Amino acid sequence: MPDHVSKRAFLAGLTCRTRGWREHRAARGEIGPGLEWQFHIGQSVGRLAREQLGAGIGLPFGPTETALEATRAKLLDPLSGLLYEPTFVWGGAVARADALRRNGEGWDLIEVKSGKEPEDGKPSEDYIDDAAFTAMVAQGAGLRIERCILMLIRREYRLGDGLPVLVELDATEEVLARAEQMSALAPALPGAILAAEMPAASLIFECRDCGYFEKQCLGAGVTDPIFLIPRLSRKKFESLGRCLRVSSLPDGVDLTDAQARVVRVLRSGQPEVDPIGLSRLDRIEWPARYLDFEAVAPALPWFPGAGSYETMPFQYSMHIADQPGSVRDHREYLAELGTDWRRELAVRLLADLGERGSIVSYSGYEKSILRYLGEIFPELQKSFDAAIARLFDLELVVKEGYCHPGFRGRTSIKKVLPVMTSDLSYKDLSVSDGRDAAGVFGLMWVGERSTAESASIREALLAYCKLDTQAMVLVHHELWKVRQAA
Repeated sequence: MPDHVSKRAFLAGLTCRTRGWREHRAARGEIGPGLEWQFHIGQSVGRLAREQLGAGIGLPFGPTETALEATRAKLLDPLSGLLYEPTFVWGGAVARADALRRNGEGWDLIEVKSGKEPEDGKPSEDYIDDAAFTAMVAQGAGLRIERCILMLIRREYRLGDGLPVLVELDATEEVLARAEQMSALAPALPGAILAAEMPAASLIFECRDCGYFEKQCLGAGVTDPIFLIPRLSRKKFESLGRCLRVSSLPDGVDLTDAQARVVRVLRSGQPEVDPIGLSRLDRIEWPARYLDFEAVAPALPWFPGAGSYETMPFQYSMHIADQPGSVRDHREYLAELGTDWRRELAVRLLADLGERGSIVSYSGYEKSILRYLGEIFPELQKSFDAAIARLFDLELVVKEGYCHPGFRGRTSIKKVLPVMTSDLSYKDLSVSDGRDAAGVFGLMWVGERSTAESASIREALLAYCKLDTQAMVLVHHELWKVRQAA
């Protein structure tokens, strides 16, 4: 186990010392293609930052003592102007800066992020905290910091525009102010994280998104945690007295209609049907086309004129049915590697969509993709606008018409499908969510997957996207049956 607290554990401990303690001891789990793709993006932006900053001295990453010794030596060398990955230890914590650039008698601390330059010029709290931790440790170790710089992707960057991809954002005031706040917690916070005994946990709003809550912490064994209530705000959570269980809520608490419905269903264990909500199904015009896209959004654009994180569909699946549950055809598309596939996808898609019948989607994602295709191909925009006018969001029927305790307060297709039917499952798929689909396609595109792997990956992508539209067909059919029985 490391004997110094990392940035990840320290920042987690700022919110919850129990979580920080666990993060310090957490073993690195299996990395799926979605996370691997994120790592690739970070590494690519990091390499680009070094190209823009120029030649510097790369310092060893570890072991810690070796890295510290190398950092000290180069900081004392008057010929050192730019250092990459310098290491500092202070107050029980260890930090590695992305870069230090000499600035007079001191240094500019540079942190490289793969996000976009903020539109309002104000960096996110996460970026400030990230840089502040490094600044706190470095200052504590005796470094004189003149400026704190965040390197981010230029917001308006387009491939081929000839301008630098990354911009330097001066965040000195915000970073140093936050570093001072953090330093007031040192060494007490690292001490709690390094202690043999885990700090006692308390229920806070951040438990909602904590990976430890449900299985290893306060939520373990709790069948109806308060966070099942949809759109539960921090203010509402606090007003409910930080109650752990839905079943413990007092009668008459102030909730929205949707929240109150979920609470009733969870307490009773029985589904609720709203005939008016289910009557939305009458608006579907046949033949209906059930449509699902997969898309990738590379930080560094692949095609001339494309922007950073531009969401580009690379795949679709479409089931065509003449009535609920009665499929007569399936269409699909998956881009080939090595060429700009977007026009081919757009033309093929419009042909498969035809000109009549509802286009059934699940959520508003498909609408955003259709709008994007119309924007990048203006000559096709009228056709895509017509397709958008035919969209029918099946998730709205679930939200308004059918609430089941098995949904656990959610309405995503992966929560709804296993409750409504056992005929389909995502469990046995090698690609089983959109993040991994985008990740594995991106990794193939940049050459991080071998040619030998590509055939099986393509089969996995086609199977996953096809199951998404099959799921919509089945959920629609089951909702139709619920309405018939109501």
